[in-house]
Amino acid sequence: MRKLCLALPILAILLGCNRNKDLMPFLGKWSGEFDVTEIQGGGTPADMKREKLKGFVQVYATNRLYKMQMEGEQETIDIDGTWTIKANRITLTPKDIVIDDQGGADKRDPNKKFIPSDAARAAYERPLVLAETPDKKALNGLKITVGNLVGAHKFVKDSF
Repeated sequence: MRKLCLALPILAILLGCNRNKDLMPFLGKWSGEFDVTEIQGGGTPADMKREKLKGFVQVYATNRLYKMQMEGEQETIDIDGTWTIKANRITLTPKDIVIDDQGGADKRDPNKKFIPSDAARAAYERPLVLAETPDKKALNGLKITVGNLVGAHKFVKDSF
């Protein structure tokens, strides 16, 4: 009986750890970008490269929260929200989106690429689905549209 009393807490700890093992591959910091593959209305490969958004997504176990930041030549998009996992996919559902357009239209540099705030908000206010690659080292998003840009998110595991 005494051995059983000692074994129950250890068993409870082990079962608790195994219950969350499916979360582990997704937790941590992922660095990446929104890779533009097409510009609706036309654009050169150089334009597509300049339109990329670079940033990161940080996935936390606590309350299943995430933080994402994406930066373009003249804007920064900060997103906070919650996430869920189904099979090898993580779905990021935004709760708060803050867009810094560096002063708006009056202060915008006409020589730099810019994604309008309303277009960025419309794209990032929807859930974002990222699929884990078979080697578990990257997350790839489905193709989406951000304004007149068509592309997909790609993230690589940065740190835990």
